[in-house]
Amino acid sequence: MVVAGVTGNLASGKTEVARIFRKLGARVFDADLAARRALEKGRPAYRALLRIWGRKFLGSNGEIDRKELAEHVFHHPRALRKLDILVHPQVIFDCLGWIRRLSGKKGVLVLDVPLLFESRMEGLADFTVVVRASRKKMLERARKKGIPFELAEKILSTQWPMEKKARLADFVMDNNGTLGDLRRKAMKIWVKINKQKGGK
Repeated sequence: MVVAGVTGNLASGKTEVARIFRKLGARVFDADLAARRALEKGRPAYRALLRIWGRKFLGSNGEIDRKELAEHVFHHPRALRKLDILVHPQVIFDCLGWIRRLSGKKGVLVLDVPLLFESRMEGLADFTVVVRASRKKMLERARKKGIPFELAEKILSTQWPMEKKARLADFVMDNNGTLGDLRRKAMKIWVKINKQKGGK
């Protein structure tokens, strides 16, 4: 099993690349999904969040209102650090579980992780892929996803610059064009990863 870490900043297209790789046969670990599960009602991170902020970010159903929480933490750096401390260990634990279960099997496991380098998870991957786009393009895509401009700016400010990530990556994919362009680039990298199975 080859492990490929796919990362990028907000709305750069990394999740779309992970989706393309899944269609090509890869298994995909979704760090965003793992983070959402970590904050589900009754989970340790959920209980810890209640101890820190009370019921401030709870919806009427008792679940965490993720939009309200995001608005708060991305405008308050200390709050974001607290949330990261609660959630990141569980995401890493879940990721290690995937790697352990698939150890010895054939194929490719993609780690779709926005903060792959920031959280030092790149060491879990045999290869790293950075999907980058211009700031203008990322903000445009974020707006189409319903993320307000100010919040998108705040989120991007907490992530490493794209060029810093690109310098650390094994493969870099520019995504300022069409979905078709992205698919063609993803296919080329997929071929390269499969050719290099077994290590760098």
